[in-house]
Order: sequence, then structure tokens, then C-alpha cells
Amino acid sequence: MGTRCKIECIIAFPDRLYVFIYENLILNNQRPIVKPSKILLTVAVLGICLLTAALWWSKNKHEALTEKQIQEPQVGIASAIKSQTFAKTNAENATLLSKDIQGEWLEIDDPSTDGWETEAFTIDAEKQLKYLSQFLTSSDSTDGTQLKKIVADDFSGTQLLPDDLQLVIEKPSITVHRKAKDAVVNTVRGGEEFLQAAENLAESFRNAQDTKIKIKTVSVRPEEETIKTRHLVELSGRIDAATLEHHATWDAVWIPRDDKPPLLSALDVNSFEQTKVIAPHGTLLVDCTRSAMEHNPCYEKQFLHGYEEWLSSMPNTRYFVSLGTPGLAAGDVNGDGLEDLYVCQEQGLPNRLFIQQEDGRLNDQADASQVDWVQDSRSALLIDLDNDSDQDLVVAFLGGVLMASNDGSGKFAIKAMIPTSEDLMSISAADFDNDGDLDIYSTAYFPDHFVEHSHAGGLPTGVNNFVYHDSNLGGRNILLRNDIDGGVWDFVDVTKEVGLDSNNARFSFIGSWEDYDNDGDQDLYVANDYGRDNLYRNDKGQFTDIAEEAGAEDAASGMSVSWGDYDRDGWMDVYISNMWSSAGKRIGNQPQFKKNATPEIKQRLQRFARGNTLLHNNQKGQFKDQSDEAGVEMGRWAWGSLFADINNDGWQDLLVGNGYITGDDSTGDL
Repeated sequence: MGTRCKIECIIAFPDRLYVFIYENLILNNQRPIVKPSKILLTVAVLGICLLTAALWWSKNKHEALTEKQIQEPQVGIASAIKSQTFAKTNAENATLLSKDIQGEWLEIDDPSTDGWETEAFTIDAEKQLKYLSQFLTSSDSTDGTQLKKIVADDFSGTQLLPDDLQLVIEKPSITVHRKAKDAVVNTVRGGEEFLQAAENLAESFRNAQDTKIKIKTVSVRPEEETIKTRHLVELSGRIDAATLEHHATWDAVWIPRDDKPPLLSALDVNSFEQTKVIAPHGTLLVDCTRSAMEHNPCYEKQFLHGYEEWLSSMPNTRYFVSLGTPGLAAGDVNGDGLEDLYVCQEQGLPNRLFIQQEDGRLNDQADASQVDWVQDSRSALLIDLDNDSDQDLVVAFLGGVLMASNDGSGKFAIKAMIPTSEDLMSISAADFDNDGDLDIYSTAYFPDHFVEHSHAGGLPTGVNNFVYHDSNLGGRNILLRNDIDGGVWDFVDVTKEVGLDSNNARFSFIGSWEDYDNDGDQDLYVANDYGRDNLYRNDKGQFTDIAEEAGAEDAASGMSVSWGDYDRDGWMDVYISNMWSSAGKRIGNQPQFKKNATPEIKQRLQRFARGNTLLHNNQKGQFKDQSDEAGVEMGRWAWGSLFADINNDGWQDLLVGNGYITGDDSTGDL
């Protein structure tokens, strides 16, 4: 058994009160998660005193700054930011300084002055298309005078809502219609007919609620007298107990004009898909977080506060300071037949274990189960490690993997803490050697000591020798073999021994196991940021990276992996989530983009904006990229993906989790 203690420390700074909880878990003959010493505590106290004095001095100093000193011209953005830091207590001057920074940034980020005329044109064209967006999402029929002004007198195009839609999917809850390939094209000419075409499309959403539209420009091609663009369009709205969605690709031709917005000369609908979901709430999935969790005190005190709010009081923010990357795991921890939920949290916030009740509510039992650790937790697994038929808990901390045994009732006892790379990212489990127990594979992103030794602001791309499209400077992933023997929990690092140390420094996000070649052992796909992924073929416990020869390398910003037999041929296919960028697709295909790079390198860099990848297993050890044909590339900034049969029709569907920092949508690229 181990001992458990907490040390609470309250520190009063001149302008803020901090409460720190220092939790120590010590096991007999085990490495503690945190082990304090008298020297360390003494140094910490001295450091706190010095920091308090420094903050007091800094506050009094910048309060004494005059308005003239604060508003003095600065050289460059960096100087302005430093001045803004000292001017925090003067809200008015800080606002003025912020405007100065914004103005300087707008000058730097002005495509009309830095040689990217196509980007400057994109801004003008999207301003024109905004009139069309407003018309389509209006709740009632509006005056189309302004809309007619964006088209040229000789405008010629197709109907925005195609006449001949072909039914391709009809299920109890979902119907999908698409534009027929051989459909008769009805030409639209002039401003009046264009207005009528827009009215026909808008009519489908006149009675809709929460109508939304997004038009993303993905291609700009200047020609002698015109400019051609391609746009991805999404239009959706709620109508009674249904959600209606339109997804289309528009090909436009513009007539540029000096000192005036461009005019639409043509607009053709290249592809069109209409989806209608009929469900009690209008959507297939309903957010039930509040109803399931709000009765827990931690729901309001912990989970309703954004990550940004906690950053100011976190004692350790070395890795991924701006992201927030904790994971979660689902499993039945108390044997009642209901799935429970373990939620990882950032440094200083307790992890939570929610036990599901028969009415669907989730009760927080983390403290009673002794799993409310406050170390920075990246991911977790609920799996049976010791083959006693209950779900044990594995948690990935920064610098180590913790294993805790379940007594069958949902109470856990720490059994092992295995040191790993510092910036541990994810964990996955499989019986790689077919010996009857589950082994653990952990991935790491940054290499050890990267942040404190780097002058790149915590970003790998700022390092001098960093190769964006093919980096091999990342953290080291490890495979831990399960050697549990009775009550002794032993896990051995066998990474080199089994061949998994090959190509093992690639900023890995996740590893996913599957027997892709149907030979009876588990193979491993690893998704990596900044370049090539790995596909390790397992041959009786020995691994070989065959990603390149198997056509499965997918060199991009790999962030998740999901296996599934999407075509039901008995062989597992794989879907990898990456990043999709409309700006990247536009810029990457311009002649001046990386004009001195080789065609191979330029193609690799262009790949980073393309999006997600679906690799089809050809049953002969090879994979073919079917992403475009299947229509699954565009997943925005995709962090996670999952094959799942959402509507119980026997076919694997795809769910993609995406997004980044919330901001003004008008400036968004994703």
C-alpha cells in the first residue's frame, strides 16, 4: 500500500492570490510521481520570496510610468509587446498600444504590398460573395438590388440549386441527394436570372432556424483578362425536427476592376449534395453534458471555466501551453454493465472519474476511487492489464505512464509508474506478442528538454535545423511489454528489441493497433506531425516500418488514426486526420510559392493543406489513397477521427473532431 498526502500553499502576490495544491503519491519500492526534498522546498520558498519582491517592484515601477513614456514610439512589434506588458495597469494606454500593434501587424500582413496579388484578390472576391451569403441566410425575402450589382452584365452560370437531384441514400433518419452527373444544365444569364437562382436556393431555408453559411476560397487562377476561383460552400439550417444541409463546389470567373470590387462573370455549380437528417432534436447527436454532469460541484467550478482561465495559475505550462490536450477513457469500472468516464486534466487540476447511474447521470467518484491526481495528464485507458476481468486504469502523465489496479468495485491502487519521454502525448494497448496480456505503447511529441533549451517560443518550427515537411527531431515513443506476475506489476521497455526504434523521432501524436494483413498479430500505425507517418508490420513480435513501400506514409500533420472496414471486404482500412487549410490550398499552388524548391519538396509542402486521408487496403499489403474519391479530405483542423456505425445500417461512418482557438470567424482559415 502507499501513502497519500497533500501540501497546500497559499501565496499572496501584490495583485493576485494563488492557491497551490501539491499532491504526492508514494509507493513502497515504487518511483513517486513527485518526490519533494528539503533542499527543493527551501529553494522554492526563496524563489517565491524573490518573485514576490520582483512583482512588487515591477508593479510600483510601471504604475509610476507617465503617459508620455508609455506612448513613446517603439521599434518593432517585439518592443511594443514589451511596452504593453509594463502598461497593464493603465487600461487606456494599453488599449492605445494594442491598436498600434494591430496597425503594424496589418501592414505586415497586407497581401497587396508583399507580392501575393492572388490573396489580395481573394479578400475582394469574398467581400462580394458576402452579399450572396447574407441573401441566402436572410429569414425573409429581401431586396436583391445589391446582389445584382456583384454580377457583370454578360453573366452566365448554372442554377445554384440543381434541378435534377438524384437520391443516393435513403434511411429512416437520413436522406442524401446529389447532383446527377448527366443532369441537364439550365443556364442562368444576367443579373435578374442570377437573383432568381439565389432566391430558389434561399427558399429552401426561409423557414429554417439557426441558418449558417460558409464559403471558403480554395483556388485562385489569374488569366489574361479574368480570374478563376473555386469555392467550397456549406449552407445549413434547422426546419422543425430536421436539419437540412447543402454542400457544393462553385467555380467562378471574375472580371477584375481598378479601384472597384470585381464582378462575377460566371458561377457554375461543379458538385452539389443535399443532406436531410430527421431526428427528435433535428440532429443525430445531442449534447447531454449538462444534464449528465451539472449536479457535480466540479462541473461549475472546474469544467465550465475555459482553459485560458486556468493558464494563469498553472505551475507547469512548458508543453502545448496554448492548446490544452488532456484525453479521456470510457469503461465499466464497477462491473454494473454501464460505461463510466475518466477525464484527464491539465497540471494543477484534479482528474475526474464519473460513474454512470441508471438514469444516465454521471457521479464524480475520483476522490473516493483515489484517482484525482493533479499532474498534467494527456491520455488514459481503461483496460484489463492483469486478466482479472475488471478494468484497470492507465494514465499518461508528462514523463511517465501510471498503472493502477482495480479491485473490481471501482477503487484503484497504483501498481507501477514507468518513466518515459517528458512530453508524453498518448497511449494505446494491444497484445503485440500474443502472450495473452495487453502491452502499452506511448507516443511523445517534443524531445526531452526541448522547451527550456529552445529559443523558438515553444514551437518546433522555430529551430534552425527544423525540416517542416520531414522532421526527425521529436520525442521518443516506447513499447512497454506487460510482464505482470501475480501481485508484481512489471513493464519492460522493449522498443529497440522489437524494432520499433526505427524512424522513432517524428513528433508523434498517436499510435493505433490493427491486424491490417490478417496474419493473426497486431500491426501499428503511428500518426506524426510535420511529415511522414509510420506503419509497423508485426511479424511474430518483430516490427518493420513499411509505410513507404506500402503506400501508407501520408506525410502531413497526422493527429489521429482510426481503423475500419469501410467497404466491408474483410480487410481493415485506415483514416488519418490532418489539417485542411483553404489559404494553404490557394497559396501552395501559386507559382511564387517555394519557387526555388524541388518539385518533390514543393509537393510535400502542398500536401500539408490538403486535409485528411483515407487509405484503402488492397488485401495484398498495399494501400491506395481514396480520400478524394470518397469525399473525406475536408475535415478542417482535425484532431480526432473515429469509424462508427452511427445509424446502425451496417456501414462504418466517420466522425471527425476539429477546431482550434475560438476567434472571430471573419478571420478564420479553417
